[in-house]
Amino acid sequence: MNPPPTRTATPSPRRRRGREDVLTAATALFHERGYDATSMSDIAARLGFTKAALYRHVTGKAELLRAITGPVRADVRALLAASAAGTGPPVDELTGLLRGLAGAAAVGPVRYALFWGLAGESGPPAPDAMCRAEVVRRLADLYERAVAQGDVRGGIAPRLAARLLMGAVVGAAVEPGGPGDGAGPPQSPSAVDVLLDGPVRFLTGGQA
Repeated sequence: MNPPPTRTATPSPRRRRGREDVLTAATALFHERGYDATSMSDIAARLGFTKAALYRHVTGKAELLRAITGPVRADVRALLAASAAGTGPPVDELTGLLRGLAGAAAVGPVRYALFWGLAGESGPPAPDAMCRAEVVRRLADLYERAVAQGDVRGGIAPRLAARLLMGAVVGAAVEPGGPGDGAGPPQSPSAVDVLLDGPVRFLTGGQA
């Protein structure tokens, strides 16, 4: 007689809510104080938990940060996949990817600030670091190809150009008081669009 199938335990609604509360508190504290400056004790105190109760939901800060930035990684990888499938001129693909990153960051500024390491995070989880590196590689490739086609003025190392452009558009979207500061999706035309147009038009001599 075969043994009965093993069933995977499903967290109770109360336990799921408890974990969601932990993630919400950790997100706020990481944003307010920085990842490195926030302790598990701080998170427990914000929730009114004991540390023992907190550890019933998560194993530590690294797990919390991975869970918080997980949706960001999914969004960024989707943008990278769409960019890889693009068939337009490199300068248009470059602009499109930057606009996508800026728009997504404006919708979720706190999570994006943590993902991009803009909130005091010195030890990023490997998945986040790898995803950020993929973005830099894609932007650098598009920039280099646009330079080769004469659509973008050269003189800047491709990886440096990629980091400068990425930092400008994402940084503006997650900056307190910026277009993504709790205001929801950016409107068109928006401050993000203006900021994005500036670097691209500068690099292209005003053609983009």
